[in-house]
Amino acid sequence: MNVGEVDLLVGVSSRDAADTIAHALSAIEQSFQQYFVRQRVVIVIVGSGDKDKKNGLLEATSSTPFTRNPRQPGITSLRTIHRVTADFSTPPPPGVALHTVLAAADLLRARACAVLPPAANLNPSAVASLLKPAYHENFDFVAPLYKRHKFQGLLARNLLYPMSRAVFGCAIRELYSDEWGFSGRLASLCLNQDVWQEQAIRARPEAWMAISAIASDLRCCQTYLGEKSQPPTVAGSDIVDALRQTVGNLFWCLEGNQSLWLDSQRSQQVPTFGPEHELTSETTELDPHRMFEMFRSGVTELEPILSVILDPDTLIEIKNVVALPEGQFRFRPDLWVRTVYDFASSYHHAVINRDHLVQAFAPFYRGMTNSFLIEHSDSSPAEMEAASEMLCAEFELQKPYLRERWKANVEVKS
Repeated sequence: MNVGEVDLLVGVSSRDAADTIAHALSAIEQSFQQYFVRQRVVIVIVGSGDKDKKNGLLEATSSTPFTRNPRQPGITSLRTIHRVTADFSTPPPPGVALHTVLAAADLLRARACAVLPPAANLNPSAVASLLKPAYHENFDFVAPLYKRHKFQGLLARNLLYPMSRAVFGCAIRELYSDEWGFSGRLASLCLNQDVWQEQAIRARPEAWMAISAIASDLRCCQTYLGEKSQPPTVAGSDIVDALRQTVGNLFWCLEGNQSLWLDSQRSQQVPTFGPEHELTSETTELDPHRMFEMFRSGVTELEPILSVILDPDTLIEIKNVVALPEGQFRFRPDLWVRTVYDFASSYHHAVINRDHLVQAFAPFYRGMTNSFLIEHSDSSPAEMEAASEMLCAEFELQKPYLRERWKANVEVKS
């Protein structure tokens, strides 16, 4: 009641990182001051903090003053409290944090919203870039685009983007990110769906939100934010968790949205604000040899399980490439796509425990990463983009294969 209705709402999820949350709040409020002077605005901070701890969440979010730029008129709405803190006893999962933000957006009748991490490099321009398309252009989902190292985001480049583009007909490059924008209309639509207890939503809700917009014929776009600050993925135990949260989540989204893609040829244009892609060419610390060894040993050890997941012809080809010397190994695009679609359809049929199925995919991702690193060690950004488009075309070409496998009667084995 003290906030009143707002035009813009920004949700920030924090895990008691007092310094970074204070920086994020300052960047967001500077963005309001510079780009949205006349709009009614609010920040919803969702997180956990020790109320008795010096520099804890509540202290950081309530006592950090808004530093006005003397050259700007500032936030002038007299009725509006500009910060609301939802303090949980323990850090809430991303889905719970998003549900809190959506509930606030619905109550406050927000027209445009964004969800942001308390990143140390958050800047006012990036905040505005996520809000403007929803507020000024009436877009309902605003995905980010980044400047990346050419070997960053390989899971998105080689699987998440081309598969989601082929299946759902919407070319959103960064379907899995911790920052995005959306309309109040999409917030209300998603808030009223009965999915919030699903583990896939609790862990990674952003792709589901984008797909919900597509399914409802709402408008999606992309906006360039600049450099993405994150280390390249490495072949460690965290790969399995990353696959669980993204690939497993994407398979879950296919399962829950069969009517959207299974018997249709949907295609939705995705307008882009700023560059569509930008790559740099620094060297990488990823080790192709280790990737190959983990691919080969993983496939060999998992062969009994893979015989249940993969089509027999796919498994024969996989065994043939595993037997090749390392220097001759390449994961052909057609074989990669068929392997991914076999895993997706086996997830649908639940031929084994779904979590175990996603874990069994890890060696194949490592094999594809090895092949990608070798093939593109000297490639220019333009050459890599051309290869990416060819892979997208292969995922589209083999979509009938996914449909066939998805609809097949499969005997489920324990």
